Amino acid sequence: MTHEFTAQQFRQVLGQYPTGVVVVTATIPGAPPAALTIGSFSSVSLDPPLVAFYPGKDSSTWPKIQAQGRFCINVLGADQEALCRAFATKGADKFAGVAWHPAPSGAPIINGAVAWIDCEMEDVLTLGDHYLVVGHVTALETESQDLPLLFFRGGYGRFLPSSLAASESSLAEFLPVVEAVRAELESVARDCGSECNLAAQIRDEFVVLAGAGAQASPRGKRPTRVGRRLPYLAPIGAPLAAWGDPADLDRWVSPVSDASVDGLERWQDTLDVIRRRGYVIGRGDTPYAAMENAIDERTGRGADPALLSALVEVRKTMLDQPSIGSSDDKYDVRSLTVPIFLPAGRVVQMGLYGLQADMSSDTLRRCVRRLLQASWRCTESLGGEMPAGFPLPGTDQH
Repeated sequence: MTHEFTAQQFRQVLGQYPTGVVVVTATIPGAPPAALTIGSFSSVSLDPPLVAFYPGKDSSTWPKIQAQGRFCINVLGADQEALCRAFATKGADKFAGVAWHPAPSGAPIINGAVAWIDCEMEDVLTLGDHYLVVGHVTALETESQDLPLLFFRGGYGRFLPSSLAASESSLAEFLPVVEAVRAELESVARDCGSECNLAAQIRDEFVVLAGAGAQASPRGKRPTRVGRRLPYLAPIGAPLAAWGDPADLDRWVSPVSDASVDGLERWQDTLDVIRRRGYVIGRGDTPYAAMENAIDERTGRGADPALLSALVEVRKTMLDQPSIGSSDDKYDVRSLTVPIFLPAGRVVQMGLYGLQADMSSDTLRRCVRRLLQASWRCTESLGGEMPAGFPLPGTDQH
């Protein structure tokens, strides 16, 4: 049975569902480029890679784009609302004064767009007062970490993520943990002015489960760390190794360099220091930058030669856990991590990432205290038990 409703009611109800805003572009021989603002864009298929959008049948721009057989979808940033409105108006040259560069197809990529997706025309269907356009993706790239522009309840806005959580079904067992510590993640990120992540060991992988806060150090085109999977191999996941299953330790340490320099005995000594202090310091801007680049350039999940080479340098710095000295000292800190203890002896880790290369000892102590405080709070809320001797947030274990 169909209930009666007006077009205005239809628009108002559907407006409760936020959608991203994109501009579809194409080059037109002998004329300025064409641009069409779309608020109904979605992914369709991974294999083959297909996307879709719905231009109105009354659009005068869509026929120009359709005739080219290829187009580029620009995902607009939250600060590009004025540009979005300009592209949505009728005009002879919508690109007048707009900076852009060509996609592989030649179609414009608008400077400042969050991402772009280059496509060839796959299919066009007529549905009501719109067309359904399916594009076959030929190239794509994330341009920045800026927030996207959204269309919601009849107006433009932005998504304000206080935190993010990985969505893979294989991580379902950790969702209650994520929900329990989400507020603490956000609070730690806010108090320390950095990115705060939650991670766990899942079989032979280190998986970032959730994250909060803005990354203090820009990472260019790199996406959020949430959902990242890395090989569970030293020094990745040091708090998990320190308080985790001892049977995993030998595999975690598996040397990627000279075992006499970087072997089990040295790591056992370092893990003893970590257990006494309750936290792990990761330092060294150059080795961490090399590791991040190797991670971003991987084509699979394993530890390829480039990543193994980068890990060698990070392991050297991790093996030497510095003491926090006087207030005049400066520290090149890239990460700070602590364990959170779950029931049945399981451990996850919470950590700050993208910290300052010249952190003062006072700031470092404050961040350490805040993380230790979070470790105690989260362990208690999750029903875990702190191990004997684990330091209290106010104790000096530096």
